[in-house]
Amino acid sequence: MTSIKVALVGATGNLGPAVLKELLAAGFDVTVLTRQGNSNTFDSRAHVAEVDYESLDSLKAALSGQDVVVSTLNVGAVPKSIHLRLVDAAVATGVKRFIPSEYGCDTTNPLASTLPVFGDKISVQEHLKNVTQQSGLSYSLLITGPFLDWGLEKGFVLNLAGPATLYDGGDRPFSSTTLAGIGKGVVGIINNLEATKNSTIYINEARVTQNELLELSGKSLETNIVQTTDLEQEAFTELAKPAPNPAVFAPKFILRGIFGEGHGGLFDSEKLSNDLFGLKTLSKEEIRGLIPH
Repeated sequence: MTSIKVALVGATGNLGPAVLKELLAAGFDVTVLTRQGNSNTFDSRAHVAEVDYESLDSLKAALSGQDVVVSTLNVGAVPKSIHLRLVDAAVATGVKRFIPSEYGCDTTNPLASTLPVFGDKISVQEHLKNVTQQSGLSYSLLITGPFLDWGLEKGFVLNLAGPATLYDGGDRPFSSTTLAGIGKGVVGIINNLEATKNSTIYINEARVTQNELLELSGKSLETNIVQTTDLEQEAFTELAKPAPNPAVFAPKFILRGIFGEGHGGLFDSEKLSNDLFGLKTLSKEEIRGLIPH
């Protein structure tokens, strides 16, 4: 049986290396797309294709013969035009499946989808839905909740260096997945192309609250309670400035998407693809093991 050919776009950054590792472990024939002149080195099992992201022809040359395109490019930091051009190149070269850079908040949730930080993701979704009706390309949107290990390490889901900020009181459960777990989710989609065709796919390795994480840490920290409605308001205030700073408004909108009531931060159990993908739920001990000390 010939190996499935997978093109990974954005193999550096927070998530890319973990996805690359899982794709290679699964035995796929992986090609990493990287900017021309980039000095990054990758696992020797992966092919490397240098591309000009501004050129459709360059992207088409790199994607020719590929079965699946996985994008982990940073949405927002990387211009929307590049994400859309990748989809167009996939259509033009007969790629079967496109997995766009979602991973995180449920952008299909009506409230979350209106948060401006997700505007580019929504545009890519709409473009994919349009082109899949007129071509052989299909898509899967992988929704994972925040990156659990990264979010604990960086103090994003909970600042364990203190004081700990508890959003809306810290008792709202949310779905979360580790970087490796997200990589396994991508592999799961590729191993189940028919079952995941043109759909939103949910996975999570943990369903926890901030207060539960705080308890698992064993730390006694000062806490601040912040309302996510205030965060959203502050983000819109920043966005209204002549030169808004994404480092200010983006995290506030994302935290609203994770913890805000009605924003879909906790995924419906019956929607999860964990069983199909063989993805396990982390035990309390395993979660404790992710907490920096």
